Amino acid sequence: MIPARLRRWILIWTPVAWLVLELCTYPKDIIVKPQSFFWEVGIAELVKGFFSPQVANYPAWAILPFGVVVTAVGALGLLRARKGRSFPLAITVTGAVFLLWGLAAAGLPGSFSLSGRTDGWGWLWQTAVIVGVAACVWMWGATNPERAELTVWNWRQVWRLYRGNWQGMAGLYILIIVAALALLAPFLAGHYYLNPTEAVGPAFSGPAPPYYRWFGATELGQSVLAEFIWSARISLVVGLLATLISTVIGAAIGIGAGFYGGWRGEVGMRFTDVFLVIPWLPLAMVLAAAWGTNYMIIMLIIAITSWPGTARVVRSQVLAVKELPFIERGRAIGSSNLHIMNKHILPNVFPLIFANTILVVAIAVLSETTLSFLGLGDPLRFSWGTMLHYVWASGGSTLPSTRMYVLAPGLAIVLIVVAFTFMGTAFDEVLDPKLRKREEGGGAPGDEDKDKVPGPGERMLAPTPGGGGGGMITAAPGGRVQDEELFS
Repeated sequence: MIPARLRRWILIWTPVAWLVLELCTYPKDIIVKPQSFFWEVGIAELVKGFFSPQVANYPAWAILPFGVVVTAVGALGLLRARKGRSFPLAITVTGAVFLLWGLAAAGLPGSFSLSGRTDGWGWLWQTAVIVGVAACVWMWGATNPERAELTVWNWRQVWRLYRGNWQGMAGLYILIIVAALALLAPFLAGHYYLNPTEAVGPAFSGPAPPYYRWFGATELGQSVLAEFIWSARISLVVGLLATLISTVIGAAIGIGAGFYGGWRGEVGMRFTDVFLVIPWLPLAMVLAAAWGTNYMIIMLIIAITSWPGTARVVRSQVLAVKELPFIERGRAIGSSNLHIMNKHILPNVFPLIFANTILVVAIAVLSETTLSFLGLGDPLRFSWGTMLHYVWASGGSTLPSTRMYVLAPGLAIVLIVVAFTFMGTAFDEVLDPKLRKREEGGGAPGDEDKDKVPGPGERMLAPTPGGGGGGMITAAPGGRVQDEELFS
């Protein structure tokens, strides 16, 4: 039976995920009148936008790899499962939906092109995939109720401790505001205001009513407020996707080099050192000049120049974890290296990877801003760095009327970097018991029982072996304590 709290999480977060993904590609031309607010548009027209052919209209090359990987994982799970086949079956079905979506985007039946896009039904395919993912989580909880209950309990404890950190909550509030600004851009400032042929005022004019001139006008007479709101999308998306790619590369190399050691570990670390000592900015400038100046290239450049730090941090933790007794017990019973890394090493270094990922996002956003400010950003799309580049290149940065043109993106960059830094520091303290504050009377309400010795059968948040992050301990009858891996 699936745990009740996990069931509630699925029922709540599935529609939230659907809404967020729909807003990411919501049509830009729903609001076209230069002086209209979004509430002047009919409700039926706004709702119809969620089912527009422009929604989830991704290229085939961005969909097919997910379909291949997810289907392969599900099929392998079906072959290896001796009982409880519902979970791998749900994964296989979800992967098949991905594959069909990618093939439809590529143009089959008929022509085939990886750069092709879904023909009008992207929103339906995306909805089917989201429902499939929710079904996978549901089947996993039903197949593994005890593990699901443990995972839910862990996340509740992490959130309880996180709420007690004022820095983490301040960063979270800033991130929520910026994310809402980016997702609601079509409703807050119509894309019409970015049209260079439709000026909203004289060049470099100062703040004035109505609302789309609150921040003044650009060198072309465009709305600075509209540029600022739409730029939040590019800055966040590039930062998050670049961080995801960087973290996957860094974590894989760090775990492999730390676990295997020997010549394989040395090769992995020397390869890491090569990227670590190369100045990232000149390398990024050379790669951007050679590959082009669109944001997909910028994202890849940031990813391949920012993973070495993650690799070294993860490797150092793996070296400590792999010497612990439960790793030796795994080897003694014949577990393969892949099984040990997946079931024992990764869960123990995951808290460190997660906290480090939050910090890397701030670096990625700052890197994108730097490249865009230097003129290496996508000239067809706006980001906060691109805004600073244009106001500087056009000579408007010294004019009194352009203060908001400079301050708005500049302060936004500072706030988003500070937000992710605060959140990364907070997660580091929450997930690493060595950094967690244990002062009497400190922390969030209810934290006073963190150090209490658990009674028989009780659970409490505790360090995993080796200090690799938050874990679980369960008190067995008689007061003895037995280990359980976090998120295992």
